[in-house]
Amino acid sequence: MHVSHRKQDRNLGLCGAIMAALSFAALTLPFAAVAQTIYNDPKGRFDLQIPAGWQVTSDQRVDQISVRKGAVQEIIFVLQQNKSHAMTAKEVIDSTASEFQHQCPTHRALGGGTVTLAGTPGVYSLFTCSDPKSPAVAEVSSVLTENDVLIGLTMIAPLAEYYTNLPTLDGIRDSLHLIGSKSKTGAPTPTESLAMTELKKACIVGAFKQEDCARRIGILRGQEAKPGTAGSEPATSGVYRDPKNRFSVKIPEGWSATSKGEAGSLGVQLRSGSNWINIMPAESATSASEVVLNQEQKIAAQSRSSRKTPFGTMGLIQLFGNGLEVTYDHFTASSVQENAIESYIGGVGKIDGTDHTFMLLVASIDEQQKSHAGAIFLSVAQSIRLAAH
Repeated sequence: MHVSHRKQDRNLGLCGAIMAALSFAALTLPFAAVAQTIYNDPKGRFDLQIPAGWQVTSDQRVDQISVRKGAVQEIIFVLQQNKSHAMTAKEVIDSTASEFQHQCPTHRALGGGTVTLAGTPGVYSLFTCSDPKSPAVAEVSSVLTENDVLIGLTMIAPLAEYYTNLPTLDGIRDSLHLIGSKSKTGAPTPTESLAMTELKKACIVGAFKQEDCARRIGILRGQEAKPGTAGSEPATSGVYRDPKNRFSVKIPEGWSATSKGEAGSLGVQLRSGSNWINIMPAESATSASEVVLNQEQKIAAQSRSSRKTPFGTMGLIQLFGNGLEVTYDHFTASSVQENAIESYIGGVGKIDGTDHTFMLLVASIDEQQKSHAGAIFLSVAQSIRLAAH
């Protein structure tokens, strides 16, 4: 890859680091086994934990190290930048994306988000190469610290091995420590567990089929929301009991409950500011899944949208407990003011199928409560109790 001298000077070897990271195929350079559990940078800039059975090599030509096990690897560079024209984390990812696209015609960029590297907030992006013979995944993350130290990590794995190795790769990433530096304040607090984040990444890159993803996410959500799990369930301020004795539901703390229709015939709306969750009897259906899909088809028809159901990228997610099935879809929509809204559509019914009575939940939660939206919706959905008939 041709890079101007100006950019080479600016990157202080970054060009070579990116080039070495770009091949989705296995590298053929010899790797030496490392017995130690801690890697100490010879220049004293950082240290890193090396998992047992993994190998590490240092490439002085481009000032980077590679940590590897088989075809799975993590390439890491830590470079001091010139403050007057330091390369940014976004520029690292953009440059890498450009090279991925050049090397792999079937390259796809699948979005990204925020990540913390060495205690400092950064960004990451996911990429895939769908070569039929060797489909692979790459995750590129980078940060520029307050002291103008540029950090870049590129995880590369065959698609079939990505999810299995992701906890180890994340562990290597999270163990990176800059010598003599303090963590930058204001690092974002994770809004979900690392296990859930890793599972969603695997679903995004296509490691599992949509149905399998929904099943796995549902199981994991159920495990994380078990009663007694610290912080798993938002506090409640009471219980709403349907005047017609059809159901009851817990009211999240700080929310209010208002009956809808005559004597609550149309259910109840739980509300906190502009956020709301409507709970109502569902139209005739044979399953909770059908309740969700019927509602989404109605929304698509009313808005004249060609959007396919289910609306969410993960598909329908199912949870079971207390004799009830909760099936829901999660997707992002826009308000009239074109603000992003976390939207949920759910169906709740009895597991045994003896009663075809289902409740429909429709929720809209704004950006300000995005980090708590899933927990709030699930706590409400799973607290519903249907009356015996």
